[in-house]
Amino acid sequence: MKKTALVTGGSSGLGLALAQNLGKQGYNVVIIARNQEKINKAVESLKAMGVTAKGISCDITNEVGLKEAASQVKTEFTNIDYLVLNAGSVTTKLVSDYTSGAEMKQDLEVDLWGTILSAHIFLPLLKSGSKVLMISSGFGLMGAAGYSMYCAAKAGIINFGESLRRELLSKGINVYTATPGDMDTPQFHEEVKNSPAWMKTGSPRKTMKAEDVAAKILNQAQGHKKYLIVPSGDVNSLVILSKLLPRKFRDTLLDKMFPRP
Repeated sequence: MKKTALVTGGSSGLGLALAQNLGKQGYNVVIIARNQEKINKAVESLKAMGVTAKGISCDITNEVGLKEAASQVKTEFTNIDYLVLNAGSVTTKLVSDYTSGAEMKQDLEVDLWGTILSAHIFLPLLKSGSKVLMISSGFGLMGAAGYSMYCAAKAGIINFGESLRRELLSKGINVYTATPGDMDTPQFHEEVKNSPAWMKTGSPRKTMKAEDVAAKILNQAQGHKKYLIVPSGDVNSLVILSKLLPRKFRDTLLDKMFPRP
């Protein structure tokens, strides 16, 4: 029987690149995103590749909507063999510039709670041999000025995923979390466009193609011994620095590398 992959936030950027890669590997692909127009275009691109694809419009912070999506997937495909939890957004704002607690909470709900809730809702459709891939960020490994909610959420995904990995080991379900760096995606360009002036100082940020990052992530998501996937050279350098340098030297170096207000 043909396997099925479900990708949240799969209508553009890294999510779409992951969906396309999995489609090439022979998976049926289900895309979950909010914008129906983008979903339609993504599904059309997958079908043009000969992939059996379905799109569902759903907000990952909406429990009712996710349950309805899970019901549709169960009816049409029975199981999920590859669950990719990729949906999220980026807000570049100082903590002091948020206008309310509700605004801060919204960012955390989209970038952390939505991933946790999606995992909870779709877990019953997984079986032994299935995989779960969560997309965090290099900013889940450090705190950057102007990315407070985003960094907190992405760090939360890393630790939530590690906990889920251990919970599912005995069931034969492998869990991975990827920490990519900057990618040439619509979300990244929107992020840079909306960033405050002090963030735009220094050299332009280097980006990787989403297709290359997707391929690296999926190539590394093998077996049960590896959990954290680092597909970007700059993030890998951060990991190495964190291992080799005492914390105070690491922090001093990062203070010089990243812009501050």
